[in-house]
Amino acid sequence: MPYNLFLLPIITGYLILTFSLLFKYNLQRLSRNRILFESVGIGVIIVIFGFLIRTVLETIYKPIITIPLNYLNVFPIEKPTYFWTVVFSCLIGLFITWCINKYIRRNYKTDEPIIWAIKQNGDEIERLFKDSVEKGFAMQITLKNNKVYIGFSETIPIPQKTNYLTITPIISGYRDSETKQLHITTDYFKVVDEFIEDLNEHNDEKIESINLNTDIIIKQDEILSASVYEQKIYDKFNKQTE
Repeated sequence: MPYNLFLLPIITGYLILTFSLLFKYNLQRLSRNRILFESVGIGVIIVIFGFLIRTVLETIYKPIITIPLNYLNVFPIEKPTYFWTVVFSCLIGLFITWCINKYIRRNYKTDEPIIWAIKQNGDEIERLFKDSVEKGFAMQITLKNNKVYIGFSETIPIPQKTNYLTITPIISGYRDSETKQLHITTDYFKVVDEFIEDLNEHNDEKIESINLNTDIIIKQDEILSASVYEQKIYDKFNKQTE
């Protein structure tokens, strides 16, 4: 089999890595050389799988292979040896990928493949945001400018797709540059309550129809530290400081 024919399985391997829900989110973190290596590996598996199928079919009933090949020979293509075997192997690989994607979409949540990717290749920040979405706990995010946001995440970040993260704050403040003590300056719950009360007094618009978007978009490079926020622990440290 000519070596240039192996380009088809390599291209197929790359397509599988790109479109498969099992692999595409992990692809974000791989280097070019690693992506090429993974594509070659999948291509080798595809070719081996295709030739195994051909061998089994020829052993069971040889005309299953020879008859279709006779029909395919009418195409005016200068074909190297085993050309159609490689082509059908690639098509089968793509079809299996499509079936797996359809199964995952039908039986799992939309964010489930992203969660798998974060568990396997996610960094500490991405895992913290994932856990905040899954378990519903608040996070404390301290930025390099000493600004502090305490809140929740509603979206699971795709590993390294973007350098920005979204948080829905409940309170915010800043850390003293010398003592590093946390000072709360904004209570978002209080602001939202006052906004709703003002609407009730001056407007007949239904509260359910209003979208209060208080989400904060944070550049990941600007995060100095991030942790789980526990109000009881904060209260204890705050009392000790007082």
